[in-house]
Amino acid sequence: MKKLFLLLTALLLCSCSAEREEYYTFSFDNYTIAPGYDDVEYMRLVFKVELPETLAAESKLENQEVYFWDKYFGLIDIENRTKKDVPIEQAKISKMILYLDNIGASRYGLDGRDFDSSVKANCDYYGGQYIERNGYACAFGKVVDNRENVVILYGDILAEDQDQLHHIEIYVK
Repeated sequence: MKKLFLLLTALLLCSCSAEREEYYTFSFDNYTIAPGYDDVEYMRLVFKVELPETLAAESKLENQEVYFWDKYFGLIDIENRTKKDVPIEQAKISKMILYLDNIGASRYGLDGRDFDSSVKANCDYYGGQYIERNGYACAFGKVVDNRENVVILYGDILAEDQDQLHHIEIYVK
């Protein structure tokens, strides 16, 4: 009986943490990254970023520049939600702002679906809130592991077609 109780408790604890598929997963070409789930070690397989060796307990690094094949791709925030200092590779990516035109990938997408070039078309597909103020944007989100997982798609305010998808923000807080 005691072994059965321990086994059920272990199963319950394991099933409580969210899986990667539950988070919004950004993809470009053959790469994927899921803010809120993926850690720095996974991110470094794709991106180049200069970071310290460790991250203090319950702290955050904000607006760290990210490069892909030596081309500026955007900014990320990294956080350590534990109560002890951790090697930077174990810290989680909590936010990404990625400029899609900077690397010229052949495809960009979210959760296995390629983006349309229109912010409005993507907004309709994901059921987001379309915003028309000083350019176009779309916001949508969900709750994962008791935290908000949010995506914001932005149009290019400097382009003739301001509805053209320009950059994306994904964060978990």
